[in-house]
Amino acid sequence: MKNILCIVNPISGLKKSLKVYYELKDVIESHGFTSELLKTEYAGHAKKVVSELKLNQFNRILIFGGDGTVNEVINGLYQSDLCSFFPIGIIPTGSGNSVVHDIDCLDYNIAIKRALSDNIRLMDVNKAIFDNEVRLSVSIIGWGMFSFGNVLADKLRFLGTIRYDIASVIKLVEKTLYKAKISIDGETSDISCAFMVGCNSIHTGKGMKIAPLGGFYDEMIDIVIVKDDVSRLQLFAIFKKVYTGEHVDLPYVHMSQVKSFSIDALKDSYFNVDGETIKSRKVSTQILPKTIKLLV
Repeated sequence: MKNILCIVNPISGLKKSLKVYYELKDVIESHGFTSELLKTEYAGHAKKVVSELKLNQFNRILIFGGDGTVNEVINGLYQSDLCSFFPIGIIPTGSGNSVVHDIDCLDYNIAIKRALSDNIRLMDVNKAIFDNEVRLSVSIIGWGMFSFGNVLADKLRFLGTIRYDIASVIKLVEKTLYKAKISIDGETSDISCAFMVGCNSIHTGKGMKIAPLGGFYDEMIDIVIVKDDVSRLQLFAIFKKVYTGEHVDLPYVHMSQVKSFSIDALKDSYFNVDGETIKSRKVSTQILPKTIKLLV
């Protein structure tokens, strides 16, 4: 029998991860695996456990959660230089499921079949250096509306998963602009913008197709910038079209593919890393190609 570490975030998304795990446990065992359950109890729990794994302790890791739990796992692997030893499979039970959106695997039954297969693709990640920590990102590193909207959404947790949409609408109405010194592939400039996002995945959040020309396997970061020459109506147009990827055709949406970028917000600020808010003045980001073994 082959051992699988099943990491279950019981409060992810609609809080159904544990229920889904028990529904799929028989499927896991019928494929010749023995499952060991880790039910996360606090933020950073998955990262801590994964960083302490021994080589060959498990055949693979299954994640029952969303982008935040996936982020913890890949950071735990990276922290202990274990990325090349443990393939990961993802069962989408979170509020944000960027990875499974990208590989078109939102159905639990399809997701578990892929997670139990031996079909592996090497996935890029972004490495982000903040003032006080280093983090890998599997999906996005956002600043401006993308990060301050996240701060607001955290305050609206009592509304459930709809809090992200409500926070986005509030920030669209406010139309706050953010100033920074940025560097893209070594070229430095000053910027005033509504938001700037560095994308590793095509999707983010609940299915927003933020970087339709990107993806996990192109060894590039897709940069999306909306500068200060944009009206509230135009911001709403972006929000409406981002779910289909048609926002890239709007003249006030600036897209590019790069290897690295940095943002100096000139004062303490907030960044959105795969849905988690990090306080920092600066971030410096580069692509790490073919780093994670993703079961697809």
